[in-house]
Amino acid sequence: MSFDLARALRPEVQALTAYHAGTAPAGRPVKLDANESPFLLGEAIRGELAAALASVELHRYPDPEARELKALLARELGVPAEQILATNGSDEGIQLLLLAAMGPVLAPVPTFVMYELGARALGRGFTGVPLTAEFRFELSAFLAELERMRPTLVFLAWPNNPTGGLIEEAAVEAILQACAGGVCHALVVVDEAYTQYSGRTVLPWLGRYPNLVILRTLSKIGLAGIRLGMLVAEPSLVVEINKIRPPYNVNALSQAAARVVLGHGEVVARHAATIVAERERVLAALADLPGATAFPSQANFFLVRTALPGDRVFQGLVERGILVRNFSRAPYLADCLRVTIGTPEENDAFLAALRAVLEAGR
Repeated sequence: MSFDLARALRPEVQALTAYHAGTAPAGRPVKLDANESPFLLGEAIRGELAAALASVELHRYPDPEARELKALLARELGVPAEQILATNGSDEGIQLLLLAAMGPVLAPVPTFVMYELGARALGRGFTGVPLTAEFRFELSAFLAELERMRPTLVFLAWPNNPTGGLIEEAAVEAILQACAGGVCHALVVVDEAYTQYSGRTVLPWLGRYPNLVILRTLSKIGLAGIRLGMLVAEPSLVVEINKIRPPYNVNALSQAAARVVLGHGEVVARHAATIVAERERVLAALADLPGATAFPSQANFFLVRTALPGDRVFQGLVERGILVRNFSRAPYLADCLRVTIGTPEENDAFLAALRAVLEAGR
């Protein structure tokens, strides 16, 4: 008897390529590939974390609604707790929205790959509206595609990953209006994963636009290891999304860790300010580096296009102990590398290594 796996799996799944998070090479490279915070939380907070985690009753299921955590998040965001759904990373929020909504999906491209991967895995139509050659967003092109396609779900990464750019607020509002019955009836998902580094949010718009959904995560501010995200929307939409949320989706350890760190917002803010300052310093240095074109960023990373082949530059950096994200073969991103902002010492090491690679290739 011969079992044919291909006959048991959906063709949409077989056609996909798995999301590649990257694997660090041997040794201890300068790790600038995953948009994580480079800073530990400090001894005092880590002591509180140890005590909080030690008190978790691991033989019991976690609070399925994460009520205490949602109360803290509500205070942090300035919205009622019933507008928040705690998720296993913002990736789960994306997946839940794709499961709940019907019809095709629209997003600017290039952008966070999970929007398209999730849509195609479910057999949903996905259309990407290309940014310009300089990775700028063109509202007229996007609105034209909205009218042609009439999607039910729109994703806007704000700032965008991997380009780092931020769509103008007026353009975001125009899309919300068009999707609230003007052109189509669609949920508009504003993914604010990097809001601490852009200083921008559309949270105040929630009462104005019932089709607005905001995604947040704690992964970019020092808690990547606990995988905690949140979906913020009108209460009626949260009720519907909650129907398909897996039970106990946020584990007890993650809930406990988040409760501790949310009590230390000043530490998170201080780290974010340091990263923003370092981002501007590194971008200024790259402006004077021949063979490298860095694009403006409002996130904790930036995109750089190299005159040498991107694969070659990536390998040269790895050989010098620097790990970045290689996008050089992705659509629209020829010879592009995404670089996370690290500590000042890590950033200096990256700049020196990139200069050496580019000089060696001339």
